[in-house]
Amino acid sequence: MARARIKRKYQPIVVVYKRKWGNQKRMKVFTDLRSVDSILEDVKGKFIPATAEILEVGVGSYFIEKYKSKHQL
Repeated sequence: MARARIKRKYQPIVVVYKRKWGNQKRMKVFTDLRSVDSILEDVKGKFIPATAEILEVGVGSYFIEKYKSKHQL
């Protein structure tokens, strides 16, 4: 019998990025990742698009509201 994998909740990782085309900024929040390294070293575009430019990265729920107001998202 296969066991179901339980997703753990960690502190939120907030990433603000801009796609290759256009100036629209986007924000993505990850709660199932333990560290920022897997996002920053992502080459294939599993978490954010591979051609995207990462503008800011923050760890903690404080950065959700901070980046929303700073980047007007």
